[in-house]
Amino acid sequence: MLTINNSIFYEENRQLFLDKETGNFFIKLGELGNSVSTFQISQQKTEDDTFANFVLSDKKIKIYEVKRKSNRFIPFLISFFVIQKAIIKNDFVYIYFPGPICKVIALLCIFYQKPYGLYIRGEQGIESKLSQIILKKAKTIFTISPSFTQKMSKYNKDTQTIRPMMGFEETDIVTNRTVDFKETVKMLYVGRLVFDKGLFELLDALEILKERGYNIHLNLVGSGIDFNNLVLCIKQKMLEENVTFFGMVSDKDRLINIYKESDIFVLPTYHEGFPRVLYEAMMMQIPIVTTFVGTIGYLMKDQLNCLELIPKNSESIVNQIEKLINNPDLAQSLANNGLETIIYYLKDKKINHAEQLDQFIKKFYES
Repeated sequence: MLTINNSIFYEENRQLFLDKETGNFFIKLGELGNSVSTFQISQQKTEDDTFANFVLSDKKIKIYEVKRKSNRFIPFLISFFVIQKAIIKNDFVYIYFPGPICKVIALLCIFYQKPYGLYIRGEQGIESKLSQIILKKAKTIFTISPSFTQKMSKYNKDTQTIRPMMGFEETDIVTNRTVDFKETVKMLYVGRLVFDKGLFELLDALEILKERGYNIHLNLVGSGIDFNNLVLCIKQKMLEENVTFFGMVSDKDRLINIYKESDIFVLPTYHEGFPRVLYEAMMMQIPIVTTFVGTIGYLMKDQLNCLELIPKNSESIVNQIEKLINNPDLAQSLANNGLETIIYYLKDKKINHAEQLDQFIKKFYES
C-alpha cells in the first residue's frame, strides 16, 4: 500500500519527520499486516517545525523521498517520475485529499488504472470539476466528519466517517469538572501558530479585555511560521505578562494538564475541516468559543456546546469571552453539553482510522 500525506516531510540529521498522528497511522497500517510505503517531498527541518515530531526513518516503511532544494521546479519535476514508479509498484494507493500534488497523484492512479482511496481532510476546491472526477473514480472515501461524508456520498457511495485521529482516548475524558473563573481567567489555544488561525485577532481581543479590567491570560500550545510575528505583536501590545507559549506539546499527560489548568478554549480559525482540538476540548469538559468554518457547525452548536465566533473579528472574541466570564452557569452548561456531545459521537466509532482502512482493503481484495 502506498500512502500519500498532503504535507511535506522534514529532514534533520538524515532522519525524516512528520506529524505524530499521521506517523502512528502509517505504523498501525503496518501492524495490521500491510506492506506500507509512502511518498513525499522533504525539506530541512527548522526550529518552527516542531509539530513534525515523529521520526519516520527508523520505521519499517519504504520511503519514496524527493528533496526540496533552492530550485523548487526541479524537485517537482523529479517527483512526477518518482511517484509514477511508486504507483506502479504498489497494489493500492491511499491519498490525503485535497491538495495540488495529491490531485496529480490521483489522476496518475486513474491513468495507470491503479485502485486508490481518498482521505478527505478539508473542503478547499473539493467540489471542482477535477475533484469530482477524482472522487467518483476512488474505490473508497474516508472523511473527518459526518457532514463531509454526506457531501461526498453524492459523488461516491462508498464513503464513511473515520474516528477522529487524535491522541486522546475515552479513558482520558474528564467528568464532573466545575467551571470556576478564579482571579485570573486562562484562555487556551492549541494548534499551529499561523496567521489564518485567527491568532492576531485573538491578541487584539486579549488587549481589549485587559483594557476593560479583566485579569486574563492566554496559553498558546503549538508552533508555526508566525511565532516570531506573534512575539513581536505581543511586545507591541505590552502583553508579555498575559501570554505563555508552551511550544509543541507531544506528551499527552502534559497536554491534558494544560487543558485542565485552562478555563476557556478559543479557536478563531478562518478555515478548517473539523479540527481534532475541538474533540479534545470537549473531552476535557472546557467551555469552547470557536468559528463555524468548514464542518465545525455539524457537531458544534451555538449556545448549546459552544459560543460561535465571527471569523476575522476580534470584537466577536471579546464579546463571547465576556459573556462566559460574566455568566459561569452558561460556561458550565456549554462544558457539560460539549462532554455529552463527544461521548455520543464516539459511541459508534470504536475502531481507528487504520483499522477501518484495513477492513476495506481486505474486503476489496477478497471480492
